[in-house]
Formats: sequence, structure tokens, C-alpha cells
Amino acid sequence: MVALYVASSETAGGSTTICAGIGKKLMGTKRVGFFVPVRFPDTKATSGALSDAAFFKETFQLPESVEQICPLVLSPGELWQYLTDDLSDFSQRLQQMYRDIARDRDIVIMEGMGNLTTDKVSELACYSISEVLGAKVVIVLRYTTRPDIAKVIQVCKKLGERLLGVVINLTPEPKIEGAKQHLAKQFQESGIHILGILPQLRSLLGITVAELSQALDGRLLFGNGNKNAIIENIMLGAMTQGSGKDYFERKVNKAVIIRADRPDMQLAALQTSVRCLVLAGTSTQPSPTVLLAAQEKRVPIITTGKKVPQIIAEIEKALEKVSFAHPEKLQKLGNAMESHFDFATLYAKLGIDTR
Repeated sequence: MVALYVASSETAGGSTTICAGIGKKLMGTKRVGFFVPVRFPDTKATSGALSDAAFFKETFQLPESVEQICPLVLSPGELWQYLTDDLSDFSQRLQQMYRDIARDRDIVIMEGMGNLTTDKVSELACYSISEVLGAKVVIVLRYTTRPDIAKVIQVCKKLGERLLGVVINLTPEPKIEGAKQHLAKQFQESGIHILGILPQLRSLLGITVAELSQALDGRLLFGNGNKNAIIENIMLGAMTQGSGKDYFERKVNKAVIIRADRPDMQLAALQTSVRCLVLAGTSTQPSPTVLLAAQEKRVPIITTGKKVPQIIAEIEKALEKVSFAHPEKLQKLGNAMESHFDFATLYAKLGIDTR
């Protein structure tokens, strides 16, 4: 049985997506388990971890409960005390929880904590948990123009032989070649293998129509069948007179925010590739003409009493905690990893035979 621990060097680095992509790849030939050893009791982080655990439970067809997959919620102080003063007791608890997950499995993929380069507790947890459970480690680095490469390399060096390599994630397409020539080279010169440079996919960063409606505390019309569609772009209704169709054709798979008193703009948007309309400043239904057009095209409408600036602010907040738990996102991630991730090296270093 093989244990793989995936952690990110910063918050929202993409460790969940890498776990999912590796798990999806292995599902056809191996019995896969998923484990989130420990999480801090921050409301957003904890709910996110449980949501991810529920998603992996369904995706990997796991018999364990969500609480078994994500068993420990500790404050940073509690975790630090366990890791520094009472590691033996912590190790025993962790090993028992892990054994319950690992039984009859070929591989257990563990989602580790983020902020390895800035949070001492998370960093120590990575070293301790991977050692206690005998896990190999993959570090996920979110692409930035000025990453703290030296600190990431320092973490990698401390892991020693347990480190498999680094994944550079969420790389804008135009920056991929530069990342290969500069970022990857710095790791390779330090003897650290680059397992992949993954592109930034808008569909993985998007929210669904239902999530948008909830974030805006809005009323969702015609949501049946389309409420789980992923929104990749946000557009504001044009403030000019006229149809606006040419303007709305600039982007696809979008949500369009339009004032409730502009049915002409609403009809123009419905003639293009739109995932939903957001009507600002109203809690009532739009005009019968707009309703009929939206119903015919099966485009959901969200009505909200919030004004446009407030809607934009709420969307920005929602995008900060976007969930990966979506089948379409998993499929697109799998396709991207087939092209940009070094599965052959991963398998070889883990000792996995996929034949």
C-alpha cells in the first residue's frame, strides 16, 4: 500500500485539484482512498475540507463517512503542542485513523495543509505527518511572477527522500514557457524534480449558477437542469443604447449583470453564449418577453435587490472560496494533467505498476 501526501506552499495553491487529478487517473487500475489528516477550525477552511471530503467520497466511491475522511479539526496551538510535546499520542491517533482508511487500498492520497512557506505549524505538520505515515510528498506551488523559490526549496530539502517533486500550478498559458525556462530550472538545479507545470483553467476557477444565486441571496428562475453550469466569465450590461449583441458576444459561458430596467440589454445577452442573467435592483420577475426568451433557451435568471457595485463585491467574495467539487471541473482537470503532468515519474517513484 502506497501513501501520497500532497501539500501546497500557500493558501489555495491547488492541492485539492492535484489530489483529484491523480486519483482520477488511478481509479481505473487501483483501489484509491482519500484522507485529510488534519484541518484548522477556521470556518471557511473547515467547511471547505468537509466539502472536498464529500466530493472525494462520491468520486472515489469511498465507504467511509466524511468525518472519517477528514477526522481531526485542531487549532494551530493544539496541533503545535501535539507535534512538539506529545507527538507519540498524536502519531498513534493518526495511524489508527489512517489504517481505517487504508484497509484494502492500493494507494491513499492525502490532502495536506497549505501555507508551508509562511506557517510554521503547517510546515511542521507536513514533515511529521508524512514521516509518521510513511508517505511520499508532492509540493504544489501556485504560479506567481515573484515566488519565494528559496523557501520552497528549503522545505523540499528538509523532506529529503520523502519528496517526490514539485508541481507548478495555475500557470497562465502565456507564462508556461517562461516557467519552464526559469522557475523549473531553479528547482532542477537544486536536484528537485518538476512533476508538472499546469495551466490555469478558467473553468476550474468558476462558480456555478446555483453558487452565484446563493452568494447574492437571489431568487433563481429556470434553474432546473442548468443550475450546476459553470460560469467562466462575468460581464456587465452595456450602458449604451442599442441592442448590445456585439458587446455580449465578446465572451462565452458567462453571467451577465444587467439593471432590471433594461429588458433590451437582457434580450441582447440571451442571443449569445450566456450561462445566466443577473438582474440588479429587483426582487420581482422580469418582463414577459425576457421570461419567454430565457425559458426557450433554458437560461437561468437570478433576481436580486442588490445594486450592481454590491453584486460585484459579493461575486469577488464568492470566487475566493470557489469549490472544486464539480464533475465537469474534474474532467477538464484530468485532460490538462494528461498533457502537463509527469505520471510516469510519479508512478516510478511511488513504485506503482499500472499495467
